[in-house]
Amino acid sequence: MTIHKNLINGAWIESADVIENINPSNTDEIVGIYSKADAEQTKEAIAAARAAFPAWSQSTIQERANILDAAGQAILGRKEEIARLLASEEGKTLNEALGEAIRAGQIFKYFAAESLRINGEILESVRPAINVSITREPVGVVGIITPWNFPIAIPCGGIVAALAAGNTVIFKPSSDAVLVAWVLCRCFWRAGVSRQTLQFVPCSGAQVGSQLTGHPDVDFVILTGGTDTGMAILKQRPEVLLAAETGGKNATIVTAMSDRGQAVKNIVYSAFGHCGQKCSATSLLILEKEVYEDATFIRQLVDAAGSLGGGS
Repeated sequence: MTIHKNLINGAWIESADVIENINPSNTDEIVGIYSKADAEQTKEAIAAARAAFPAWSQSTIQERANILDAAGQAILGRKEEIARLLASEEGKTLNEALGEAIRAGQIFKYFAAESLRINGEILESVRPAINVSITREPVGVVGIITPWNFPIAIPCGGIVAALAAGNTVIFKPSSDAVLVAWVLCRCFWRAGVSRQTLQFVPCSGAQVGSQLTGHPDVDFVILTGGTDTGMAILKQRPEVLLAAETGGKNATIVTAMSDRGQAVKNIVYSAFGHCGQKCSATSLLILEKEVYEDATFIRQLVDAAGSLGGGS
């Protein structure tokens, strides 16, 4: 897969920064080649998204729901292809990759249905109860910055929610997950989202990312990434609307009353499933004293972890 130019405002633009993505499981294999957007191209993409906002925001919720549902169907229809690309680009096992592709398609369909339900049932039921006038308005241009570990499911949550609400989107994927992000965007475009409404902007987070998060025409930022990145965005622009899911320590607690065999099984899967890169992966184990002093439990845990091989 080759993207030698950047698609900005619906037009192909030359880029001087061309990157090769390498298969992490086979470093002799080039999965694809893509171009990074520079600061000027990023500004042009933001301007295009701003210009597209009135038309998209004025479309009906039913129209947007129909488009998103169609995009979800497109994802599900290409789930095997997407799974193979996830395996090649990110090193996921095929089973985990297929599960992520299916989850992504379901996210589309969920938001399409939920936007209709909220607009109809809930809004009307809440208004009389609180005796105020309620309106739902899009905020404008949403910048979405996502990581490599779930490079299609995580972007789907932010992009679909933003589009369903009537916003336009600037999507900056991880530099290690550009190709699968490109496939995702094509599903949106083919379903009827314009290439101005959803802008695909692969760029350097360190060198160009601040141009996106700091631009006054970007009204909302959705980040899944490092805590330092989230704090840097707020320091750069304290007034920006920011929804950030950042790093932390996820603990599994094992009590004396637990089924210890089941606990071993769940701990190992949580810690090492998805190559250990799942957002909720166990990174801290808290054991009640009786369990901590149980030599059999510790031995079973060590043996179970040690039995995992490459690709498990």
